[in-house]
Amino acid sequence: MKTVIDIHAEIAELRAELAHCMLTVKERKETLRQLNDMLVEAERRRTEAEGA
Repeated sequence: MKTVIDIHAEIAELRAELAHCMLTVKERKETLRQLNDMLVEAERRRTEAEGA
């Protein structure tokens, strides 16, 4: 079963983590990758919703 998440809440959380947390270079790189993936997914969902 696939877990449904609020993608916009996840994006906000990742942005806050980048802005306010002390991260190692590796953690920052992973967080940026996750944020980018979420932004791409949000855009895909928006485009899909507009086409429906």
